[in-house]
This record gives sequence, C-alpha cells and structure tokens, in this order.
Amino acid sequence: MDGVPPEILYVVCSLLDVDDVLNFRLVNKLFADIGAAYMLPEVTFYMHQEEFDRLRTISLHPIFSKHVSSVTYFAEVLDSPKVSWREFVRDHKSKMRWNGKLRKLNLTPGQLMAEYNKYSKEVDVQAKLMMTEKDQDLLKEVLPRFPKLEALTMSSGNLFYEGRYRTQRKKPFADILRSGYMTGTHPEGKRPLDALLLANAHSPCALKTLRAGSLHWRFFKRSERDLARMFRPLANLTSIELSVNVDPADERIHEGNSLRKCQRLLAKGSIRKILKSMPHLECLYVEILNLECDQQEKGACLKDIIELSFHWPNLKELVLGGIVGDREEFMKFFLPHKDTLQKLCLRDVTLATTSWGKFLPDIRRNLRLEEACICGDIYGQNEDEDMHNTWATALELPGLEYWDLSVPEVGSHDMRQSINMYCRQGGEKYPDELPLSEDVVEEYYDEYVEPYFENDSNFNNSDDDDEDSDDDVDNGNSEDDTDGNWEDVSDEDDMSDGSMDSFFREPASFAFHMMMAGAFGPPPGFHDGDGLLNDTGEPDGIDTESESELHDEADLAEFAELMPPWFWESISGFSLPTTDMSGMTQY
Repeated sequence: MDGVPPEILYVVCSLLDVDDVLNFRLVNKLFADIGAAYMLPEVTFYMHQEEFDRLRTISLHPIFSKHVSSVTYFAEVLDSPKVSWREFVRDHKSKMRWNGKLRKLNLTPGQLMAEYNKYSKEVDVQAKLMMTEKDQDLLKEVLPRFPKLEALTMSSGNLFYEGRYRTQRKKPFADILRSGYMTGTHPEGKRPLDALLLANAHSPCALKTLRAGSLHWRFFKRSERDLARMFRPLANLTSIELSVNVDPADERIHEGNSLRKCQRLLAKGSIRKILKSMPHLECLYVEILNLECDQQEKGACLKDIIELSFHWPNLKELVLGGIVGDREEFMKFFLPHKDTLQKLCLRDVTLATTSWGKFLPDIRRNLRLEEACICGDIYGQNEDEDMHNTWATALELPGLEYWDLSVPEVGSHDMRQSINMYCRQGGEKYPDELPLSEDVVEEYYDEYVEPYFENDSNFNNSDDDDEDSDDDVDNGNSEDDTDGNWEDVSDEDDMSDGSMDSFFREPASFAFHMMMAGAFGPPPGFHDGDGLLNDTGEPDGIDTESESELHDEADLAEFAELMPPWFWESISGFSLPTTDMSGMTQY
C-alpha cells in the first residue's frame, strides 16, 4: 500500500462507513490522517455539559473540524421542572410492571432515594445551563470553526434518527433512572432551534439544509422581525424540512384548544413568508402533525403554508402533510413546477370541497413524477352524484370521501401503492382507471403494481443495519430506544460498562407494554408484591396475583390468535395461550 497515491486513498476512504474508517485508520499514520477527514462528517450533541465539552473539542481539532458537514441538536432533556419524589417513585413503580429487567434490579427504598438524588442534581445542572443559555453561546463559538458545515438539524420526538451508524453513542442521561420520561422543554423544539438559528445568524454559515422536528407551533408565535432575523441567513437553502406539532409533547401541559390556536397563528402566514425567502429550494417538506384531534381537521390550510403563485425554479421534491385545501389550489401550485418536480408526497391531506376522484386524474395528466406517494388518512368531498355509488367510503356521511392508505413506514398497502403507480410518469405504467375501490386495486395490482414494488429499492427499506437490530440498546428508560440516536463516533466506551443501560434491555417497547396494560391488565403470572414500592418509596406489601384472574380471557385468546408465536415470546412475562380439545383457553 506504500505505493498508492494519497489521492486514491482519500477516494477509497470517502466510500467507507464510519466503522470501517476506524479500522482504516489503524493501518499506519498516513491512513490515520486520511481517515480523520471522514471520521466526523456529522456531529450530534445534547443539552449536557459533557456534550458541550465534546463539541468544543471537535471544533478545535485541526482535522475533524475541517470536515464536519452536519450538526444535530437532540432536544431531549430531563424533566423541566423536576418531578417530586412521590411522582418519581410512582412512575418507577408503574414502569416496573412491564419492564422485567427493571424489576430484577429490585431497588430498595434507600437505593431509589439515591437514584432520585442523582436525578435531582442532573436536573439542577441542566436548569442552570438553560437559564444561562450555554448552548447558544457554545454554538456561536463552534459553528464558525466548521468551514464545510452545510446542514443544521433540530431533532425532537424521535425525528431524524436515521440509524446510519452501527455504533451507538451512549446518551448522556443513560445512567439516570428517570431518563425514560425525557421529552423536551415546552414548547417542544423551540429552545434548541432558537439556539441553532440565532447562533447561525450571529456568524452565518453557507448552509444548504435545515431540518426541524418535531416543532411545536408556538415556535412561530413571534414578531415578523424576529422571524426574519433568524431565517434571513438561510436564504440560500436548497432543502428545508419542518415537522410542526399541534399538541404538546409533554402530557402534563394543557393548552385548551391547541388546534384552533395553531390554525389562527399559521393563518397569519409565518411559514409561508419563511419559505418565500428561500428561492433556491430543491426539496420542500412541511408537515403539520395533529395526532389527538379529529383527523379530518388539519392544523393549517395550503394557502397558509405555501404562496400558491410563488415559483421555485429548482424544486424537485415536495412533501406536504397534515393540511387542508382544494384540488384547484394544489394544481395551481403544482403546474408551474411540473418541469422540475420529480417526487411528490401528500400525507394526511383533506380536500375541503373537492374530490380525490378528480384530483388524482389531474396529477396523472399534468405531472411527470418519478415517485408519487399519496398516503395516510385522506379526506375529500364528492363532486358528482354517482361517485358515492362507485367508491364505498368508510364513513357514512353524505358526500364524504375517506380512505385509510396507511404510510410507507408501516408497511405495504395495496391501494396506496396502486394510487401511486397510477400517478407516476403520467400513468404510463398503469391503466387509466382510478384505483380508489378494492375491485380496481385487485384487478390490476398483480400485473402493474406488485412487480414494481418488489424490485424498487426505494420501497424495500431493508438496511444492512437491520442485522444489528437485536443488539440495539434498550435501556428500559426509553419508549423507543431501538430508533437509536446513532452517532459517528465509535471510540467511545461501549454499553457493556455495567451502567444502568445494561440492565434495561428488552425486545418489546415500553409503549407497547402500556398499550397491553390498558387492554388486558398486567401479564399473567406477574406479582406486584413485596418487591414493589408504594408512592412514598416504601414496600406496599400488596399481592396482586388475583388481579390477573380478572382478565378477559376471551379477548386475550382472540388477540393471541392474530399474533405469531415470536411476537408473544418477545414480551417479558407473557405466555402464549393454548386451547385444549374442549375449546377451553389455557395459559
């Protein structure tokens, strides 16, 4: 290898993932120097002093700093304000019911008090960091040291955890017993995104990409001058992704009618004006997440988000979700972009007074899309008398159209995939018959749809990283740690250090356990006895074995029959029901 020119080695190294780069650097000093340029293309950090120190160290490194292209701020923080001792114990006790690894810890009241004290100190330190805005000061210091920085990301609510890296960097709060309840400060995402944008405004970088989500709608509740000051340095962006949340992430927050307030605010055009200030956009993604209100109601109208007459000359990818409009409004916006638009996704969209039966043919006739995705719950209104007789709707309301098309992340869906083939490339690969009924979908799916989705890698989301999914860390503190906050550093301590994380591995997620709790009560054979604590941290001495006898066995057996055996085996404490010859369900 001594005779290989360094230029070739740089090319080779650029094609390696971060884990392979680590091995590449072990060859010799030359390889180590070349590999250093590809060690940290993406840097992430949390609201934590050790994380701040790490980010500063990277920015001062003579090689690492010159090749950082992306910075992600994970918005997870411990409770703010901190919870009381009583609430800490109550939540711990509740979680023990469904986390077998946590039960095995069998913490005494004294040990639990020590855990609370550790949690309390961390919250106090965190509160001081937030009060003094240390994160914003740090970003102002370090961002100018990244000459190749192109992307900023604010990640909250498990968005933008791509799982790109096999080696998972330990979270700074992994050893805190309370960390499973981490969300973020309210309004969700506002503080960290403020820090990123204000730091960038202080010393603008040549950014091309901004991603923010999930972001509470109150982020936009500020003066037009303040918004302009924050977003003016982003005028040359080529990609923006905004995922706006209608409801608070923290369930302790009650805002009244949050949907109406969000609608009134966004109707003033704050997002619309921000997007108009970015004329070079190639990728535009805006979604208004509304999970708890009537699905037919949306957080914003299309005209509130997009200036319908505005033209982005380079727009190639467009994703719009959680909005309401009419087909004429959508087409007014689409048509000026038909020469450049290649990918279109409409998710959870409502047509207020018009029909999908006319909108989809409009898309098919006028756009030449390489990829189309109409997904989620879509609503419309019949425009012809005979439409209701032709297409059965799921809701028995006069004139209302409704289809549940699911989303690609969940899995395949015959009607969704058929609709998307119908809209692709002017419909060249699909007959001119609307796949909005099961009969049409069934008639053409095998010939025109299934072969494409079997062979198209865009819809086969298998990833080599999935091979390692069994090794993903589930610390018992997170509702969905399998998503992972993947990081580009592999020389950190691994998770076998005996930390609190190592006790909390469990195949099934806490969120699913809680769903099962609501449906069936505690798992069969589970005893909430002397090993558990009451709300004050003392042993409660209550044996709840009899509670399992109150389960609706018929419902559980029916549910069990729908699930494969491995599904139940992955859930700690559950045994698969069996039925004897007499038809009686046994456990």
